[in-house]
Amino acid sequence: MLRSLLAGVSGLKNHQMRMDVIGNNIANINTIGFKSGRLNFAEALSQTLSPAGASYINPMQVGLGMKTTSIENIYTQGSLEQTGVLTDLAIEGDGFFVLNAGETRVLTRAGQFFFNADGKLVNHRGLAVQGWMISDSNKELGFGSGNLSDISIDMNMVSEAQQTKNIWLSGNLNAGLKTTTEEWELGSALTVGGANADATTDINSLDQIATPLADGDTIEISGTNPDGTAVTATYTYSTGDTLQKLLDAINGAFTGTSASMKDGKIVLTDAEAGTSSTSIRLTNGAASTGRIDLANFVNTIPGETGTAKTSVVVYDSLGSSHNIIMEFTKTANAGEWTWVAKTTGDEKILSGSSGRATFNEAGVLTSFTFDGGATQLSLDPKTGAEIMSVDLHAESGEGRMGLTQFNSLSTINVKQQDGRAVGRLVNLTIDTKGIINGTFSNGEKVSLAKIALSQVSNKSGLMQLGEGLYQTSMASGPEQVVELDDKSVTSIISGSLEMSNVDVSKEFTDMITTQRGFEASARVITTADQMLDELIRLKR
Repeated sequence: MLRSLLAGVSGLKNHQMRMDVIGNNIANINTIGFKSGRLNFAEALSQTLSPAGASYINPMQVGLGMKTTSIENIYTQGSLEQTGVLTDLAIEGDGFFVLNAGETRVLTRAGQFFFNADGKLVNHRGLAVQGWMISDSNKELGFGSGNLSDISIDMNMVSEAQQTKNIWLSGNLNAGLKTTTEEWELGSALTVGGANADATTDINSLDQIATPLADGDTIEISGTNPDGTAVTATYTYSTGDTLQKLLDAINGAFTGTSASMKDGKIVLTDAEAGTSSTSIRLTNGAASTGRIDLANFVNTIPGETGTAKTSVVVYDSLGSSHNIIMEFTKTANAGEWTWVAKTTGDEKILSGSSGRATFNEAGVLTSFTFDGGATQLSLDPKTGAEIMSVDLHAESGEGRMGLTQFNSLSTINVKQQDGRAVGRLVNLTIDTKGIINGTFSNGEKVSLAKIALSQVSNKSGLMQLGEGLYQTSMASGPEQVVELDDKSVTSIISGSLEMSNVDVSKEFTDMITTQRGFEASARVITTADQMLDELIRLKR
């Protein structure tokens, strides 16, 4: 009779303990990184009333109740909740974050971290997240448990200036562009007896003389030079003057041009090819007694410069910026361009400011050379920085096209230059391998630190310390620090937190079965009590 009472008591006691575990699970349903617990039952020792007999008689045994064999945590993956906070970290897969707790290390799945005033990545208790600061020495030693340290980021760090040493050119130079020389031509030919006149022809013998010119009569010369400056001059006739005298007057009035006779027409040609503002007009002087009929000049060949240009900002050793303009000009030779480098400030180009680029019939660059035997662009920045020596790269290379020449729009540009100004830290990111990357205002991106994870052989053997912290024990085995890489199945998700893995529906179901087990155990006790009461009544 007493055995049934003790069995009932064991049922009450252990079902109550199971209810405690369920209650704790439900209470922590919204606790970040919480792992639900599970209580396991087993029957207690049995009292043997009769052992097994030699003739296959089964033993007779009475159980003495039940007991709790283990309370273990279930380390299944919890769902991830996006928070958008950079330092909120969730582990997707196996492992724990490692925290520095003074003389020892503790583990956690709760990734609510932040950078404190000293730049350390810590949890809410101020325990520093462990990892590796990425440095040349750490790269040589490798990432292992022996060189773990607190992750600490100096928010005021700067990225040092870097002098530009290379410029990579890319894009197309329009093969259809032309560089032509400006030419103006008299609208109709000057003739003598219907035949074209030349420079030796007497002016008064021209068919275009309406009234012969007298000494002192004038022809007004007006127009603009190639650079756009105004031209105003006067030719004064003398008896016996030939057209050469008029040409001399025109040549004396203009700069950067030359006048000549061609097929009976006066032709004004620029001395240099390219875009021009040249214009010319000849008119009879207002006070002249004679008169010559002169047609207006026609711009038969407009001056054009086939150019394409681009600009690039480069940096000296002090981080000061300088603007360089690269201008390419098509020559009369097929596939040939000249180039000039200019600055827009106080800088001075010492050498390598010009050169040539040539292309074959397929539009492929065949040479890119400097004038004067130079091999680099040498620049004095005039800022107190050292002299800059810059290599210009026009050829194709890894991941980029160099210069080409096709009959298409010019798209020349500077693909890249390797200099930078001083930069301040403006942003941090954490990738799935736990690498903390810093982005600086000068565009540089640097890997600053790497977060470590730890794994144990038996997670159920970890000791719970509260607040989502765990400590290794003899049952769990020692921690094994791991470095995530491209082959790792586990990943770290920044901007997210791992939610509790408590399954409410399962907990409610377990609560019902636990309640029924508790009630049944209580009923055993009350029934046994009634039976004892009847036994006592027999004596009366």
